[in-house]
Amino acid sequence: MKKLSSLSGIVSVVTAFCITGICACTDVPTPNGNTHDPLPPPEIEYTVDETLPKSGKDANAPEFYAREVEKVDGSPLEGLTIYWLGSSVTYGASSGGESMAEFLAKKTGSNYKKDAVSGTTIFDDGSAKSESYTRRLTNSVFFDKNARVDAFICQISTNDAISYRLKYRGVVTDETCESKEDFDLSTTLGGVEYIMAYVWETWGCPVYFYSGSYFGDNGSGENRTNGDPSGTNYAKLVEDVKVAVKKWQELGYNVDVIDMFNDEDFNAQVSEEYYRWCVSDPIHPKRAGYLNWWMPYFEQYLTVKLDPRYS
Repeated sequence: MKKLSSLSGIVSVVTAFCITGICACTDVPTPNGNTHDPLPPPEIEYTVDETLPKSGKDANAPEFYAREVEKVDGSPLEGLTIYWLGSSVTYGASSGGESMAEFLAKKTGSNYKKDAVSGTTIFDDGSAKSESYTRRLTNSVFFDKNARVDAFICQISTNDAISYRLKYRGVVTDETCESKEDFDLSTTLGGVEYIMAYVWETWGCPVYFYSGSYFGDNGSGENRTNGDPSGTNYAKLVEDVKVAVKKWQELGYNVDVIDMFNDEDFNAQVSEEYYRWCVSDPIHPKRAGYLNWWMPYFEQYLTVKLDPRYS
């Protein structure tokens, strides 16, 4: 399996090597052969307007549709192709089927394809009707197996953290397991490893798993809470995915976790009033939540990862 794919033959090699500590990234090669010191990461340009909850506008109002987003000139993501795999959060179950995938593509001029089905899990229950992540990835009618793909983004599904499904969590395999045939698809972590192996074998591009924003447990006294899955159980799933990703990083693969759940600065970008306005529940944003709060986080993250100037 090819471990070190590249964006224009450069970025994935640099990023993967820097993640695993194989090299000290000082001078970064650019497409014209020159070298330079990496630039500091750009600021995340959130567009949260705290006056909106009092405006009477709905967070799913037409002005927040993806078609209304203006394209920026000169985005480092312009022309890149990003694939998204997930369940209701990636689909946009509370936002008319639009999520950060659509908003990011419209703003940056990037290309995207999305395979997202609400209520689905990473683990496969073995039933004939299963629409698990791994089964849809393997048999996807949305993803072109022959395309050039610059990044593959996979949702860490809250559905895998529902209490009665915790028994399907599974374990991370040892470093000898890299082939997609090595993994138990009836478990969540087996599915996570399969996704990394499948994507690398098929497209040779970086794989980024992402979490949702923070929520705690019902009865904890916090403002942002959920019952089942509880924040505790989802937090444990995020950490388990990080363990799987670390294994693959140490093997030299360009994989990572976009962890919004544990990012205190990200979660502090919205007041409690704005938060209640821009989400339908602690798991699912509305259009304004995706557009003004979540999408800028993904834009900055992917810019840093995929633009060699920041590697």
